[in-house]
Amino acid sequence: MEIIFYDCLESTQSFLLNVLKNNLCVVALRQTKGIGSRGNQWDTVESGLYFSFCVEKKQLPCDLKIQSASIFFGFIFKEVLYEAGFDVWLKWPNDIYLKDAKIGGVLVNVKQDKVVCGIGLNFLSQSFGCLGEELERKEFLSLFFEKLKNTQEWKQIFSKYKIEFYKNLNFSFHDQDKVISLKKAFLLDDGSIDLCGKIIYSLR
Repeated sequence: MEIIFYDCLESTQSFLLNVLKNNLCVVALRQTKGIGSRGNQWDTVESGLYFSFCVEKKQLPCDLKIQSASIFFGFIFKEVLYEAGFDVWLKWPNDIYLKDAKIGGVLVNVKQDKVVCGIGLNFLSQSFGCLGEELERKEFLSLFFEKLKNTQEWKQIFSKYKIEFYKNLNFSFHDQDKVISLKKAFLLDDGSIDLCGKIIYSLR
């Protein structure tokens, strides 16, 4: 994975969706129009990690439903943080939490035969949830991409995520501008959830 750093970009996700170069990761020290879930703006904090990377669909595990790509990428990212000593978890479908506070998020777009994933993580902030510590960005990204390369099957990730899914039950998520409780959600093997008979995927 080629990693390029920029002092400032409007959005790493928008930039890479325009470039659409395979095996490229762009990192911004600051974003002026960062994109969050549902098109919301991701606010720049005192210190954070903002990056997007592009891979071809055929590089992803063959047993991964593309609709669950945010869970796949997000859980691998979460694992690298956990191995670094942070007690974080992945809230369905694409939020990174430290205890009860959201500290980051995952955004996935599919364009042509490419998958572009953007991840934002708050290191330090006075106004939002944050990790509470600034990490060395290049070193951390190297660990993330190494783990991503070595994860060949969706079931490697899903078996671990399923164990932790109970942490979601006191939270909610947004679906088509509605806030929906996860209290009665049942996680299915492909990463979707069953809510009273309605099947919902993370990428909608």
